[in-house]
Amino acid sequence: MGNGVASMIFRRAQWLRLGWDTSFKKSSVEIKKPVLDSRKVSKGSAFFAYDGTHVSGKDFLFEALEKGASAVFVDIRHKKEILEDDRFSSNLPIFFGLHFRKIAGQTISFLLGDPSKSLEVIGITGTNGKTTTALFLQQTLEKLKQKTAYIGTLGFSLGREKKDLGLTTPDVISMHQLLEKSLKKKAVYAILEASSHGLWQGRLEGVEFNLGIFTNLTQDHLDYHEDMESYYEAKKILFLRLLEIARKYPKAVYGAIIGTDTSYGKRLAKEIKSLSPPFPVITVGEEGDAKLTQIRPSWNGYRALLIWAQKTYKLKTSLLGRFNLENFAFAFLALLLLGFEADEILPYMQKLSAPEGRMEVIKGPQGRHIVIDYAHTPDALQNLLETVAELNPIRIILVFGCGGNRDKEKRPLMGRIANRMADFTIITNDNPRNEDPQSIVNDIKQEMKGSNFIVVFERDKAIHTGLTLLGPQEVLVIAGKGHENYQILKDKTIHFSDKEVATKLLASMKYDNK
Repeated sequence: MGNGVASMIFRRAQWLRLGWDTSFKKSSVEIKKPVLDSRKVSKGSAFFAYDGTHVSGKDFLFEALEKGASAVFVDIRHKKEILEDDRFSSNLPIFFGLHFRKIAGQTISFLLGDPSKSLEVIGITGTNGKTTTALFLQQTLEKLKQKTAYIGTLGFSLGREKKDLGLTTPDVISMHQLLEKSLKKKAVYAILEASSHGLWQGRLEGVEFNLGIFTNLTQDHLDYHEDMESYYEAKKILFLRLLEIARKYPKAVYGAIIGTDTSYGKRLAKEIKSLSPPFPVITVGEEGDAKLTQIRPSWNGYRALLIWAQKTYKLKTSLLGRFNLENFAFAFLALLLLGFEADEILPYMQKLSAPEGRMEVIKGPQGRHIVIDYAHTPDALQNLLETVAELNPIRIILVFGCGGNRDKEKRPLMGRIANRMADFTIITNDNPRNEDPQSIVNDIKQEMKGSNFIVVFERDKAIHTGLTLLGPQEVLVIAGKGHENYQILKDKTIHFSDKEVATKLLASMKYDNK
């Protein structure tokens, strides 16, 4: 059904079990494919009339029926208005649902064969670290001969197949179709990045999670959530979902892993534990159930001990950063909960490579280093600069900017962090989108003092300036875009890769070799 090739008979007993109310007299409908966009409706489609930010799906309900939709599903809040519409008839297959996003997601999953029920699904949420933790898990599981799908910031990947999705968490139909595809291609595990937008908008409804990971929660996306409380409540949805699944299927959930180095992590762990979950909840942090100790950093990687459940594990990685050690620990603990033994996991995990654009290092002459990272929040930028400082360079030069038409409150915070932690900062364009770059820079500079920063709007020129200033045993940090290979400037998107630009410019630099 995912490609609209097959079809299924959706019967009255099934729609009643899923929670749909209708005056439709027939006992079944034939559905060829689920759709969210009324413009894509064709004969036999099931149209799910989700309400968006600016438009309501109910406004396209009758249009979908005219185009041949065999069923239309809509929020029960709109029932009175629809029944009073002159076009309404009890002969029309219109289905009303309470808790619409929840049962719509469950129905879409059902129509596609409930693929997540046949996979081991790991959900990862948090402000920072989702992608790295997810890819650590995928890489290790693949080494353990467990075919594993990944759906997240870097797109969809399974084996050699890679596909850009545009969103960290795709729409609810695409999500279940990707899980259906993964199952057909013999995947055993699926690792999903659960964004706050995706959780709040119900894009993950109907997914049967088996394990959840919370990395951290710091300021981001307040342009959407408005305040940190709403942002937190969105992230919490994943763990409430785990509880719901575990109470329905007691052995289905392996556990929850919660980073508690932020106040929100401590709060989440306390709140979930207070609900008496029938699965283990492992906290990770200085005061957590699992603790990282004896951390030894170098440009060749980090070593540390992880203490958990009265056992000590030696962690060794070529990855840089304490935050990467935490991501390493999240992935390691998840694998233990999934039933793997430490002795079989660690040899593979020690060889893990960082995802592209996450603490990625380019080495130059005479101890010069370039670090490219996706850090685009205050917390991520601080962690990044702390990691670089821990490696004792003579000087840290930072190139960064902030995205346009996004959370403005974080801009002065990031400027203050740059001002305090970098020896010299070059403020530049990130993805200005439709916002005036000068306005973005002004926000960043609000709390910056002194003369240790300049503004170079063109990002390639800013990187070139940083490389020109870069001396022996110094580090140039390029933050904000990481793996991205594009830049959004007003109404156009151009190709731009920090790594490509930095590598090409570095090769052309004529440094004094004395």
